[in-house]
Formats: sequence, C-alpha cells, structure tokens
Amino acid sequence: MGETTVSRGALSRRSFLKGAGAAAGALGLAGAAGMTTAQDWLAPAKAHAEGEERVAYLCHQFHCLSACCLKCTVRDGRLALIEPNDALREEDQRICLRGINEIQHVYAADRIQTPLRRVGERGEGKFEAITWDEAIKAVADAIKESQAKYGDNSFFFRKSTEASSAHGSGYLAALLHAETGGNWGLDRGQANGLDAGCGVGAFRATNNALAEWPLASTIIFLGFNPLESSIAWTKAFFDAKDAGAKIITVDTRFSPTASKSHQWVSVKPGTDAALVIGMVRAIMDEGWYDEEFMKAHTGYPFLIDRATGEVYGVMRDVTDEKTGKVSRKKAPYVWDVATGTARLFDEEGVDPALEGTWEVDGRTLVTEFSALREAYEPYTLEWAGEVSSVDPAVIRGLADDYANRGPAFLCFGLGGPDKYTNADVLGHALVLVTALTGNTGKKGCGTGWYGGGGAFHATSALQSWKLPEEFKASKSQMPMYDMPYNDNNVHVALTFGDAFTLEAADANSMLEWVKGLDFFAICDIYHSSAVDYADIVLPACSKFECDEEVTDLRDAKGYLSLGQKCIDPLFESKTDLEIERLIAAQWGYDQYLPKSHEEYARHRLSKAKGNIEGFTIEKFQANQGVLRYLDSDEPVRSTLKFATDTGRMEPYYEKQIKFGQAFPTYETPNEAYEDNAKRQQYPLVFMQGKSCFRIHAYYSASAWFQEYFGPQVNISPVDAEARGIATGDAVRITNDRGTFVCTALVNNAIQPGTLFMAETTYNHYYPEGFLQNVTNSHRQERCYEMTYGPQIPYNDTLVEIEKA
Repeated sequence: MGETTVSRGALSRRSFLKGAGAAAGALGLAGAAGMTTAQDWLAPAKAHAEGEERVAYLCHQFHCLSACCLKCTVRDGRLALIEPNDALREEDQRICLRGINEIQHVYAADRIQTPLRRVGERGEGKFEAITWDEAIKAVADAIKESQAKYGDNSFFFRKSTEASSAHGSGYLAALLHAETGGNWGLDRGQANGLDAGCGVGAFRATNNALAEWPLASTIIFLGFNPLESSIAWTKAFFDAKDAGAKIITVDTRFSPTASKSHQWVSVKPGTDAALVIGMVRAIMDEGWYDEEFMKAHTGYPFLIDRATGEVYGVMRDVTDEKTGKVSRKKAPYVWDVATGTARLFDEEGVDPALEGTWEVDGRTLVTEFSALREAYEPYTLEWAGEVSSVDPAVIRGLADDYANRGPAFLCFGLGGPDKYTNADVLGHALVLVTALTGNTGKKGCGTGWYGGGGAFHATSALQSWKLPEEFKASKSQMPMYDMPYNDNNVHVALTFGDAFTLEAADANSMLEWVKGLDFFAICDIYHSSAVDYADIVLPACSKFECDEEVTDLRDAKGYLSLGQKCIDPLFESKTDLEIERLIAAQWGYDQYLPKSHEEYARHRLSKAKGNIEGFTIEKFQANQGVLRYLDSDEPVRSTLKFATDTGRMEPYYEKQIKFGQAFPTYETPNEAYEDNAKRQQYPLVFMQGKSCFRIHAYYSASAWFQEYFGPQVNISPVDAEARGIATGDAVRITNDRGTFVCTALVNNAIQPGTLFMAETTYNHYYPEGFLQNVTNSHRQERCYEMTYGPQIPYNDTLVEIEKA
C-alpha cells in the first residue's frame, strides 16, 4: 500500500495519499459511494423531498445521560434532519444543540475512513491505508505473540463510551482473558465517600426522577451544572422553580445553572467538604436534626468504644433475602432507654438513646452521634467560612434551608468537586448531613448523583449475552491510570475509544508508557488524541450507522428504545460488534458472539417480564422504536432500606479509623490549597468541566463547534490584566508536568486565582500540547481500599498562564 502522511489538523491540512491513486480523507482513503473527502458530504440535502426519503429512530447521547429519543430523516441515503421522537409523550420529547449538530458531526472531517497502519514514529501520525483483513490479522498476531510469550494478562483491552457503545459490549476482554485496567478513576470520588454509608451503588440508586424536582422545596446543586452538561434537563429545572422550589447552586464559577438559580454560593476550589461539614455543625448546634429518622434509619444511635473507635457489636450470620447467601456481619448495640442496658439495634421493642456515654464490660461506650459532636467541636461555622471563603451566615442559611425547608434534594454531578483528592471526604460528609435531616426515602428529596435525573426504570428482565464459563477477563493487575508509574505485564493494548488520554491525567507520562508498548491498536470513530500513537487504527461507525436494520436496546428515561439503522456505515467503518467478531474469529471464538444486532436484541427481550412484559421487536418497530415502561408513571425513588450491613445509613466508617476518617475529617486538596509552596511558581488553580458544546471530548470533531468553541481557557479579568492577557490572545499554560497553548477568554464568571476549560478536546486542535499535559495524577492512598479506587484529581492542579 502507499504511504499516507497524516498531520494533526483539520481536513484542509491533511496530507494527500502518495499511493493508491485516491484522495486523502480524514485519516485514510475516501472509500464510500465515490466520496473523495468527508467535506463533500457536508453539502446540505435539498430542502424539498426528492428521491428516496425515510425516517429512522434511535436513542442518543451516552455521556450527558439525557437519553433523548431521536427521529432522523434520511434523504438520498444521507442524514438530513434530526428531531425529537414524537411517539413519546409531549413532555418527554427533547433534543439539544448537540443532537441537532449530529448531522455535521457524523460527516466530520475527522472521521477515520479506512484501516491504517503506522509507518512513522509513534506520535508522528504517519500511516498507510491497509485492508480490513490486514488490520485484523495484525491485531490478532500481536495479541497471540504477546500472550504466548508473557501470559494472558499481557494483553490490555478497554472499551470506553467515547466509542460507539450501542454497537457492541466488549466481549473480547472475556474471550481473550485480557487485562482490563480495573477501576477507571473517573467521576467516583464522592461515590467512594457516599457508598460506604449507604451501600455500593448508592450514589446512583439514590437518584430521584426529574419529575420529582417540582415536588421539592429546596434543591442544592453541589458543583453540578445540568443546564450545560445535560441541557435536556432544563425543563425539569424550570418546572421546579415555577413550582416554588428554592434552587441553590454551590460552584466555584458562576455557571449557567448558577445564573438561573435563586442563590449562587461561590466556594473556593476543593473546599466543598468544609462547607458541608459546616452545614453539619450548624444543624447539630441548632437542633435542626430529625431524631425519629436518626433512631430508626441511621447508625447514629450505635455504640462505639471510645478508646478504640470500634463499633460495639457481635458477629452473626445474615441471609440475603434475594440470593439466599449467608454471610457474617456485625450487629451493633444501642443503649436501650427503657431497660437501661445495651441491646442489639434490631431487637424487638428497643428504644435507642441518641446521645450519651455508658460503662459496659469495662469499656466506655458512646453513641455515634455523641462522638460526632465531640469530633466536630473544632469545625465551627467560622472555620468552615475561612476554609471555603463562604460567609458563615451563608453556610448557616444553607443548613437551614436543607434541614427545615424540605423535602430537599442535594444533587452532585460527576465533575467539579469530585475531581479533587479529598472528594471522598465530601461524599462522606453528604452522608452525615442526609442522615441528620432524613432527606431521603420519600418523594421530593434525596442525595446523590443525578445522572439522567433519576427515574431509572431499566429492568433486570433484559437478558445479557452470556459467554461460556471458561471465558473471563484476567484479574486486573492494577488500575490503568497507575500503569505508567508501576511495573506491570501489559505489552499489547487494544482500546475501543481513547481511554489513554480521557481516563487518565498527566498525558505526557501516559503517552510515554503507550510508546513503550510492543503494540497498540485503537478502534475509534474520530481522530482522537491517542490515534497518532497507535500501530493499527480501525474505523468505527457512529451510532447513526449500521449495516443492519436494528441495533441495540437502551434505557431512555421512562422508555426502552430500540435503535434503528439510519444510514449505511460511512467510508470503510464497521460497527463495534462486527469488529469484535472479526477479531474473535482469529481464534474461532466468533461462534460465541451474537451473529447480528437483531439476534442480540431478541435475546435480551427473550424473557420479557415485569415492567417490559409483552415487549417485542415488532412492537418497537410499530411504535417508532420506543415503548414506555409499564411502571413509568411511578418514579423510582430512594428507599429507607440501605444496602449496608445493618440496612441503615451508616455515617460512621469503622474501616476508615486507621486513616483518621471514621467521621469525615477535613483535609486540603493535594495541590490546589492556599498555603502550597508551589503557588509561588504556579499561582492559579486549573479546573475543567463540561460545556454545552462537548461532553468530555465527544463532539470535538464538529467543525461548527470548533469554530465557536475550540480549546479556550476562561480567566478572570483580574488575573488577565495582571498578565497583559486579552480575549483572543494565544496563551501558554504550564506546570511541572507539561504545557499547552490555547486561546484566552476573559470572563467575569471566573473567580480570581482560577482558570476554567471545557473538558479536553482532541490534541490536534491545540497549537501546541493539550489540556491533559498539566493535569494532576496524584493518588489518594486510602482510596485503594474503597469501592472505586482513587479518583483522578483533574481539578487539583496548579498552573501559571502567560501570553504565548
């Protein structure tokens, strides 16, 4: 094949193919229907209906979690119009500019058009176009050679949601016994702190429906910006506001959500935990807590040994009601007021004391609530105000609204304050404040991650595709984000989507590690940031493309959606399922995978019962690809039965005694704290978050969005003036980890001392470097013992900025 030299720019900056006699596309040959460039496909379809026209339906975004059901008009084989699916109830029909923009995005110049093989050094972006047979063989040969030489776990496989996840389920990890990289470190810091007190998965399970927001009297958004990150939720926001809910946004910057809230609380970066601890102190001092709830549904009455901190209780066998599995769990004692003795918390007729100290069996025992009062004696409102830079009276007002103006939601997003090393402390503090007030388990209240706004009516009746028992992924050696810094056995990697620069910080270290691999292949739709480092590049379809009439079933917030083919695969792209089948066939394992998307969809519906009883492919096709869950009129709510050992909220974490975090003890961020000596050289806190134009890096390939919202850093007028920076200037952002150049936007919404950027974008859109070159890769050691492992502290980063 002829050599293709690929530079890192837009289509107009691409090199031409030296061989094969064809024009260059975004990263390969133009191969479909006579296309010579992707740009040719951006010509608008005719406004009037000529030629062949049809309509297809699918469920949209994975990242914003709005799950909008779309109606797509296809004219002359080309996507021409995207609207909400009008088979839904009118109040459920939604779309945003990201969905409308898919017409441009699908046909973007950055599409990978053909399989490619590297011909230059890793990182240079020099490739030659090859056939699918050559590409698949190269991938399979590399895996076979590595596993024969170093063992099964020398092959790393990861499938990120940047890939077209509607088109496959990541079977290769199990089929080839791959290393999968364990916990991903993204958006799980607060969850580490919350789930220990409410049960694993609680940060998701405590979601309430968007439909319940208008039932709340108070809604506090903690570093959560739904009016940008999940635009389709805007209606619920304003419905709640119109219904009389007081909406408060706590955020470092004056976000769009803050601008539409009743109150904006501007908090210093990385200090949200101090603010919530201050709320806890105010609620205790003022007596605003719910004693009845605390006694019946929390661990606050449980007794602990003052000397050791251990919960005073006995081990006993407990049988799981669902599985019948028996396990050993500790049953705590409480002090029974009626008998004046210590009794097991769940004994019949126990009336537990909420506060007090007693001598039992030579031990001094104290209730958890009394212990909390003692532990939080230093955490005055004045302390919380000093640490967070929030007026103590404002913190007290927040506590008053949350405790007394209920029911109340405390909503956090998977960004913002989650991206600091102390995020687990924040999550733990949220357990404390919820357990004090009882703002959970009833309509119009709850605490947790509001991904999609709750209302998860998805059903366990959908059947997964099971592989034979012998096919299982290898036990993970370590999280992927630790691999650049620790010895490991990974020699060959295959990722579907750009895991290496989207799921890790400190990109220079990560990409140096990738360069050292024996082989790396990537399957992606677009020219993402890791593509230039790959040995083989495989072109994937977008969710709008398929070579079959149906794709997959997805939860769509009150509905189940069956995706339909909109257009044929563009260029030489293939669906994820087809690519996995081609690779698996090199071992003869394709026999274990679904032969088609329709077979997979029918299998998933094969035992339809409960809230999907009677659902069939034919019924979906007759109703524009969507069917409403049978229980959709009753939103899924929080429950007063928690997935903990006691079935209660447990604010005291016995396992964290050794780390000094049995109760959440405030600690500064790793890097972005006031007295850090590094501030002499790098005085600015560098933060990132979602925007209305992108979700993570997705939509980076949209030329429309790049034109108006390329890589730009927001800087306060105070910091800009001090450095002679004006809007539109090229600026360089630097720290010890790396540097990059982008465009400055002077913005009054930004606190002095901080910078803000939308979460990344593909590296070739930057004049030099890219955002992840400077981000922090520090690991919070105690989090290795938590459910989700250490979070990646992207925002826990100090930098300096200057004109480039």
